[in-house]
Amino acid sequence: MKHIMICCGAGVATSTVALNKLQDYLKKEDLLNKVRISQGTVAEAKTRDDVDFIVSTSPVSLSVPVVNALPLLTGIGVDKVFSSVKELILAGE
Repeated sequence: MKHIMICCGAGVATSTVALNKLQDYLKKEDLLNKVRISQGTVAEAKTRDDVDFIVSTSPVSLSVPVVNALPLLTGIGVDKVFSSVKELILAGE
């Protein structure tokens, strides 16, 4: 099971929007049962060592893969976000 962290600057508003859209997508793709999702701030993401990848609405550079979730807010490029997340979930299976 992959652990995804959804984050934004404050860990509340934009990450919640991204989380809801991502959960809807994962449910449609029958992938929701393959992941554990947590939510928080970018600062918290930098301290975590138990996540497989990050989905963030704010810029962050970490040692794990980071998917830019800004398209989930703007509506432009959403498919690329979803395909990146799906690829990361299925990697190594």
